[in-house]
Amino acid sequence: MSGTARESQRGFSLIVVVLLLVVIMVLGIGAAQTSLVGERSARNDRDTEVAFQAAEAALLDAEHDVFGPNDSARQRLCMFDSKEVTAFVAGCGGAGDRQGLCAASELGAAPAWTTADFSAKTGKSVAYGTFTGQAYLEGPHAGALSARAPRYIVEAIRSRGGWQAARLESAGARDVTYLFRVTAIGFGMREETQVVLQTHLYKPTASAGCASQ
Repeated sequence: MSGTARESQRGFSLIVVVLLLVVIMVLGIGAAQTSLVGERSARNDRDTEVAFQAAEAALLDAEHDVFGPNDSARQRLCMFDSKEVTAFVAGCGGAGDRQGLCAASELGAAPAWTTADFSAKTGKSVAYGTFTGQAYLEGPHAGALSARAPRYIVEAIRSRGGWQAARLESAGARDVTYLFRVTAIGFGMREETQVVLQTHLYKPTASAGCASQ
């Protein structure tokens, strides 16, 4: 075989090797990207689950706030009565024991939870444990936990029908009753990861020791 033919074969072999290397490199980059996307997706799922659990914990804390049992020195069970909602403030702007209590919105107006400020600075929502004495472990230093404690608000909304089946509520103002809509927000390990949950509570009678309306 002539020297020219050998050189041509070597040149062709070099091209094949380079192409193979390029293909292997592309496949490696693709596998690395897939792995990174999977890891990011798993991390986001875990973060969302942490936020979901935090929001659920806030709903439970709100139930203890409304119904008890609640032995906290700051408990405010007497403020929740289906026939008396004067403690609830427009814009959720109450201070002290009225914190996070939102007056019923006018018909046609946006409900309070859609415009409520859940930031800790404004004090218009309630942090977990504020009125129940419960503690919520938080902070990135503690592992896979919320960046900060979950919060909630309680809206008084007029009941448009009786709680019992086949029973209509009287139209008289004296007989108006209210439900309590709780909106809770939980945070993931990153504060920007947030989950909002909601529930409705009905408290037909005042708590023991409270003056019934």
